[in-house]
Amino acid sequence: MKPLTRCQSFLSAKTAIGAGIAWAAAQAVEPHGRPYFAPIAVVSIVQPAISDSLSRALQRVIGVILGVAIALIVSLFLGASAWSIGIIVFAGLLLGRTFRLGSQGVSQVCITALLVFLLGRVTPGYGSERIVETGVGAVVAILVVLLSPSAPTLEVVLSEALAPLRHCSETLRSIGEGVGQVWTRDQALAWRQGARELMQEIDAARNSQEQHQLNARWNLRARDEQGVLSRSEEALQVGERIAAYARLIARALMDGSVDAQAMPRVSAVLLGTASATDTFAARFALGENAIQLRDLSEMVRCMDDAIEGVVSGLDELSGVAPASWLTIATVLTISHWILAELGEASRRHGNSTGELTGRNESKGATV
Repeated sequence: MKPLTRCQSFLSAKTAIGAGIAWAAAQAVEPHGRPYFAPIAVVSIVQPAISDSLSRALQRVIGVILGVAIALIVSLFLGASAWSIGIIVFAGLLLGRTFRLGSQGVSQVCITALLVFLLGRVTPGYGSERIVETGVGAVVAILVVLLSPSAPTLEVVLSEALAPLRHCSETLRSIGEGVGQVWTRDQALAWRQGARELMQEIDAARNSQEQHQLNARWNLRARDEQGVLSRSEEALQVGERIAAYARLIARALMDGSVDAQAMPRVSAVLLGTASATDTFAARFALGENAIQLRDLSEMVRCMDDAIEGVVSGLDELSGVAPASWLTIATVLTISHWILAELGEASRRHGNSTGELTGRNESKGATV
């Protein structure tokens, strides 16, 4: 059994507190009622992501209103029977999907309609009470989420954005180690599969990044996150482009696997490119105020070695079968593209760091 994380414990605590507040608030609105739906609404609405909570609140309120409307209309013409139950469920599903509600909203329409249709006959005002209770619970849930947002640490946000870039480095290193010897078609298939997984990881990281940005938009205390979100967005964009380049390399090696042979200099190029990618990710993770000259010089050295390998690797074309020329040239060219991408991103990041450092120094001089 895994121990609860701090985020899970915090989410559980604020949901429980919100449920209690919702019950008290709903009883204040309806002193003689028993507002079960208010705490239930809080439990179903409060989520780690602010955007998810807002979406659930809206869908739940709309679902309850539509469900009450369906129940009242059907009760005017039909009594409780198998036919009427089937009609209510069918109408609820149809209306929920017409309003483009999610699965929770659609099911809420049906559940509310059934409860109001069956219990509203013996409890006057049951439908209106359900709407009021749900509305109170939704408002309390939204306030709880906005006033105490659950958000990952800034280190986690940046680490998630850099994960695809680090995976790119691992993929390039694996390919580089493989082509240093006589490689097989099975290896090429594995490299291509790894490149495909890279693209899937990019998609997952992109969804996570968009979620963080959306949460920060609603988070009243997220002003300090904007800089990290900008950097994580840049890291993710670099990772997307290098992942696409890695996929092109894997495809070229797949096409050239029929005439595969050892390519030691191409191997050195790929290994140098992987090292440069590693160094860039490590440097980027340090943050704008923590970049050290040692890390910068190490990255420049790795990139210089890799570029030198690209140039010297052209000599291999005279010692291999003509059928492999295209494969070697493609790998070398794409490796150069990767290094150019890293160099450009490094200059952009270095310039922003220099500007920030200059501003800080000028402030210190003024003081």
